[in-house]
Amino acid sequence: MNGYLIGFLMAILTISLFITQESLAQNFGIGGTWYHNDKPTHVNVNGYERVVFINEDGDKAVGHFVNPWKVNVPKWGVNGTIKNGGRKIAWTNGTTWTRYPEKKTHVSGRWYHGDKPTYINVYDNGWKFSITNEFGETSDGTAQGPHTLYAPSLYAPSLSIYGHVNRDATVIRWTNGPVWTRYLDGNGSGPLRSEPGS
Repeated sequence: MNGYLIGFLMAILTISLFITQESLAQNFGIGGTWYHNDKPTHVNVNGYERVVFINEDGDKAVGHFVNPWKVNVPKWGVNGTIKNGGRKIAWTNGTTWTRYPEKKTHVSGRWYHGDKPTYINVYDNGWKFSITNEFGETSDGTAQGPHTLYAPSLYAPSLSIYGHVNRDATVIRWTNGPVWTRYLDGNGSGPLRSEPGS
């Protein structure tokens, strides 16, 4: 009986620690820059009971977590539901904050072509980029939408290439053949591992 009771208590303790860790992870997971209609907003987390929100007009309001996936901001009279793995806050007044500007590319950081690293650096507020392939060769390009990259050839327009970015921004299929992935094995899932450049 004592062994059963100890096992039961250990199970309860493990579940409690898991829930606490999940709450803390979510608690601090929403800090940083967000966007509303492509304009930057900000969240500063100072604990579960004090979260500072700054909207695109610079108005500050203090809120708190209702649970790991919902925040309340009394000054603004709104609740926010955290969605898409922490990449979106849907507010009860009908507005939405996203981790990235909605009309820009979100592809900065390390990529892989097969098992070899490549790199993309986004700049000019998300509209331009430079790419470095697995051989260390670099090229500049422009975003033609949130899922289309264009790398022009200076010498022969027929050699210009497009990169088609999937919905989750984890795969880029280039029109000249290569496929770049966010993960070494190409089979990963989850959030991006870096944020867009500025």
